[in-house]
Amino acid sequence: MAKFDYARAQATALRLLDKFGAAGAIIRDLPGSGPEWDPGEPVPTAHTCTMAVLKFDNKDIDGTLIKASDKKVYIAAKGLAIVPVTTDRLLIGTVSHTIIRVMSLNPAGASVYFEVQARV
Repeated sequence: MAKFDYARAQATALRLLDKFGAAGAIIRDLPGSGPEWDPGEPVPTAHTCTMAVLKFDNKDIDGTLIKASDKKVYIAAKGLAIVPVTTDRLLIGTVSHTIIRVMSLNPAGASVYFEVQARV
């Protein structure tokens, strides 16, 4: 029996997000260029991504874990230079959002896309 082609699923996710989504960026702060004991100010570094920004369903909004203003963002894994984490920020349009939660769809270890909860 043939194994499932996850590379094809990655390509399909990217194609759909390209078609229906928008360009954005994940902002990660890298250590400054100073010595290890005093690296200086962190340097924000943008990593471009392809994403679709949606609203959470009303039934999912509890006012604590998920607020009404939170956004559900699908980010294509293919072509992404980094894996998003909660210490990163997400740039949607010109507005910076805090990343609250990151879930990866990665059957058999091959990331297809990331679902991110973003908050202003």
